[in-house]
Amino acid sequence: MRKMGLFNPNAPLTADLNLLFQIFIFILLVGGIAIAKLRRKFSQHGAMMGVAATFNTVSILIVMIPSLLGFRGLLSNPLSNPALVVISHAIVGILVEILGIWLVVTWAVNRRNLKACVRRKSAMRTTVVLWGIELLLGLYTYIMLYLAI
Repeated sequence: MRKMGLFNPNAPLTADLNLLFQIFIFILLVGGIAIAKLRRKFSQHGAMMGVAATFNTVSILIVMIPSLLGFRGLLSNPLSNPALVVISHAIVGILVEILGIWLVVTWAVNRRNLKACVRRKSAMRTTVVLWGIELLLGLYTYIMLYLAI
């Protein structure tokens, strides 16, 4: 694959575009939180979270899984720093994906039950914190693999 990244010629374009896409998704997530907290528009909040979770799923399927499967150092040296960072990113990402889908599906099934939604507030907070950690691990992975720190 010819590399022609936006930020570094050593990075594949898909890695750069996915990094930007992940930042956009996180901004969408924060915007959804703001709509719930500041405007109390919970239906819009749920819809924005649904879009963020869907975008994240698409990114995982199209970019992240193929990248993970193509990471040469993962199986040859699973205890190396790059492999541990990639594995950590993948594990946190799986947790975020599962929690995000669960939260969106439970909201979509019963949109009008605000009390049920409020009961999941701690799960929502946990998901956002994990999503932020996942984004930082992904950024660190990008820097480590393509900017050679």
